[in-house]
Amino acid sequence: MGAMTTRFRCPCCGYRTLDAPGALALCPVCWWEDDGQEDRDASEVHLTVNGQLSLEKAREHYALYGAADPRFLPYVREPQISEL
Repeated sequence: MGAMTTRFRCPCCGYRTLDAPGALALCPVCWWEDDGQEDRDASEVHLTVNGQLSLEKAREHYALYGAADPRFLPYVREPQISEL
């Protein structure tokens, strides 16, 4: 039996796709790059790897389109059962 890997929730889509929080990893489900932004500052634009996109706006986009931004639709995938 293989070792269980603890996965962390993406702050945008909420699926457990990240190896560590805030480690600039790209979520394959929504294409948000986790720069450490959380609920407390979700409306702010950090001008980091996500450009002009705030976490709040990325969440809105994910709810509407299934990606942190509609331009990322070609790159996203459905969540796996283990990521729910």
